[in-house]
Amino acid sequence: MITGLLCVAGAAALLGIMPTMQKQLLMNGLSIYSLLFFTNLTTNIVCLLLINLKKRSLKIRKGQLLQCVLMGIFGQLLTGVLLNSSYLFLPVGTTMMLNFLYPSIVCIIMGTLFKEGFTRLQFAAIGVSVLGMVFLTGAGGAMPVIGVVLAVASAFTYSGYLIANEKGPANELPIEVKLLYITIPGSLIYFLLSVTTNTFTIPQGAPEWVMLIVGSGLFSAGGFFLMLYGVSRLGASTASFVSMLEPVISVVFATVWFRDPVTVGITVGGILVIMSILLITVDGQRKSSLSVV
Repeated sequence: MITGLLCVAGAAALLGIMPTMQKQLLMNGLSIYSLLFFTNLTTNIVCLLLINLKKRSLKIRKGQLLQCVLMGIFGQLLTGVLLNSSYLFLPVGTTMMLNFLYPSIVCIIMGTLFKEGFTRLQFAAIGVSVLGMVFLTGAGGAMPVIGVVLAVASAFTYSGYLIANEKGPANELPIEVKLLYITIPGSLIYFLLSVTTNTFTIPQGAPEWVMLIVGSGLFSAGGFFLMLYGVSRLGASTASFVSMLEPVISVVFATVWFRDPVTVGITVGGILVIMSILLITVDGQRKSSLSVV
């Protein structure tokens, strides 16, 4: 379990820093579709390098391919568009906090639809996490409705993506092969959208290229790899709560980068988010102990 926790925590760190890099690139004039195309393309290249290094086969069954394509379109592509669109209306931290309603959504779906049930600690974690979101999002003052709708919608699309990473035939594939097939549809669609809408742009200058390739591309690839592995070790419900470190890191990093004010709401909300992670971690350890006995 410790390995899974560390992987998800590592993913949270990388994916928590990434939105600030992406918002800065958007503010510098890079279009949303171009940003997401280059980010996905970097992930494609990393996957291909690992597949070649590990001598993995690219063979895939029809059912696995269909699941990967759907995960790519709805889980990554749509989530990415919703999140990056929301950045244009809301602070990065606020968007990430609204997006992080997804751990509670995942837990509810897994407990009801997949009949995994609920424990008292899970109920407590859901309540504490939602309260933390209230403090964190309420700290930013008046929020445009469109920004809130986009961010909350991203929580639902990413919930489906995480659950699909635990259920279905695609999870029989090596992680790098699965991630390649998940991200290829996004790369193609983002490129086509940027060209057809006449918004294809490239970064201007070395600093922007570094931010794009390292801060957005490699952080995204590394975060997704660690998250997929963490979900395979912990399950979607536990992993989704541990990943709530991501919005805390995102708020802290964005606050430093954009010099946003640190409020009482941000502080209290961050503490509550960490408490929800501790509750779900203790719950996971209890379940592990019972399964061993």
